[in-house]
Amino acid sequence: MRYVSPRLGLAFYVFRKSQGEWQLAFGVLADDIKEACIDALILRFDTDVPELYYHHGKRQVVEVRAKKYSLWHIYLNNAYVGSIQYYTFTKQFNYHLEDNGLLTDDHVQKYIAMIQRGELKWIKDDIR
Repeated sequence: MRYVSPRLGLAFYVFRKSQGEWQLAFGVLADDIKEACIDALILRFDTDVPELYYHHGKRQVVEVRAKKYSLWHIYLNNAYVGSIQYYTFTKQFNYHLEDNGLLTDDHVQKYIAMIQRGELKWIKDDIR
């Protein structure tokens, strides 16, 4: 189902995020176009998502969520896969990555660089 405006010749589609998942709520699109739209929505509006890629045809969404005390948790498709810690005394980042095989040290280094550039949230107001 889609709404086509007779005066403007436009079709409208409605996407929404429900329980953390983007979905097409109004309209009908081919699967590949629908998935491309959802990818674009994730990258545009999910601010904790530094990366999205496909592995064996399945969407892999990486989230880096800021926690208190200069800590970030890394999730892959909502499953915990590691953490990043910033030590204020040494001014160094350290990280731990579970052995899931999909995310590598290079991925985490990229996320650390994004944190340093302010592209990912950082809760800086914690006091130790």
